[in-house]
Amino acid sequence: MWDTGKARRFFVVPPPPRSGGRANLAPWRELPLTVISRMRTQLAKEECRAVGDADGRRQAGLEGVKRHLQEAEEACLNASRFRPRSGTLERAWSNIRAAETDLLSLASDDEVRARTPEVLGIVRRQLPEDSPQRQAVEEIAGNVEAGDGPLTDQERSALVRALGFAHAALGGKYRRVRVLADLLWIVTGAATLGLVALALWGYLDKQSLDLCFRPQPPGNRVVCPTGEHKVEGLPPTAEAPAVTDVATGTYSSTLDVLTVECAGLIGAALTVVAAVHRLHVDQATQYKFRLPLATAVLKFPVGALSAVAGIVLIKGAFVPGLSDLDSSAQILGWAVVFGAAQHLVTHIVDQRAEEALSGVRRPP
Repeated sequence: MWDTGKARRFFVVPPPPRSGGRANLAPWRELPLTVISRMRTQLAKEECRAVGDADGRRQAGLEGVKRHLQEAEEACLNASRFRPRSGTLERAWSNIRAAETDLLSLASDDEVRARTPEVLGIVRRQLPEDSPQRQAVEEIAGNVEAGDGPLTDQERSALVRALGFAHAALGGKYRRVRVLADLLWIVTGAATLGLVALALWGYLDKQSLDLCFRPQPPGNRVVCPTGEHKVEGLPPTAEAPAVTDVATGTYSSTLDVLTVECAGLIGAALTVVAAVHRLHVDQATQYKFRLPLATAVLKFPVGALSAVAGIVLIKGAFVPGLSDLDSSAQILGWAVVFGAAQHLVTHIVDQRAEEALSGVRRPP
């Protein structure tokens, strides 16, 4: 006879599948799909509520809600698995907001009265104080709180339209976040191509992009980012040659530019850590995390470019007192400093990103 107790020790029973047969999805999919599921429950309740509808407008509204939810679900399930496109997010959440507005127009008077404070909160967050829609909702909310009779059709329409305006304002704020993030990714790609081109230039023509120095005195050696070299044919105790007698480019290496760029990346990484530390917890969503990530990644190529530019400025004696660096360590050290100094430029981008994110602190 088969011993079921021993069988349990050798075989692991697989866990039951999720309800509906849907596997675990990415977080950016799960949030809208959960909202869609909740709204479909509300839709089912509205379909079960018997209301006289002689002209069929209610049925048309219910069908519209179904179409919006179907469009949103298809956008979530048919998009790229890991990173959605901006149009995909726009399609999903715009349809969800439209369905929520239509559901409010179909709800009963008691439910509309119960949801009036919720609509008031959304309107106050998204619309300015002088907005006529906000002023109308505030007046209706005051009447509801005072219990001044049932809602009229005009008041219901005002609440629905105000909610639609608030959702449109919120969608515009998210749209600005996505456009700014996409623009920053394009700039980051262009800066990265510039880094590659600069490193290739230094590799193919090391003398034209010379990052080496000849300390004075004694002047009998040349220091480069990749190492130090003695001047050929001149003993250390001999008199130092004139400045024009030694071409530092002949001692430069094909990896000097790449070495300075790597040092600049190290300096930029220090500022990236500080930028990540300033991220808010409520920004960690697919809508809002992509913009802080874009601003952080932009610092790396800009830091590498600023490191090369800074060493070139020192080489050209544009920085008083730093025309002659004494060692390779000093060159790399200044490259790290210039890499971190890119924050003087990119902090403007950080401020613009913070302004764009200030209007989307709450979930959509």
